[in-house]
Amino acid sequence: MATISNLKLSIAKGSKESVVTVTYDLCFTRCELLDKTTFIETVSLRGDDAWPNPDDHLKTIYSNCVQANKACISRKVVRKVSNNVLDEDDWFFNRRDEVYARVRLKPFIPSSVTVDSNIVTGHW
Repeated sequence: MATISNLKLSIAKGSKESVVTVTYDLCFTRCELLDKTTFIETVSLRGDDAWPNPDDHLKTIYSNCVQANKACISRKVVRKVSNNVLDEDDWFFNRRDEVYARVRLKPFIPSSVTVDSNIVTGHW
């Protein structure tokens, strides 16, 4: 399976929006390169919460297909994100927010699609 390494998140705070930058490297296996495997690549922001609460999904900032055609590639995703999204903890207690990036590679599996039209009635 492909690997994700050197994952780093940085956030440059703005007044209403912040600039979020996520960098990482993708490396593919020999078999994936031979097959030119396609993956669905997703980058999301998550809020780190204390146990037993599950971490919160805050926002998906990138989702697209990537094909294994080089052994390793460096990635950089830059997006403006509302500070309301990044403010993931309760403001009432003035708690600090803890945000991290998650990168997911999911092998693309083609599937079929079937769509039916409207029904037309009459006598022909």
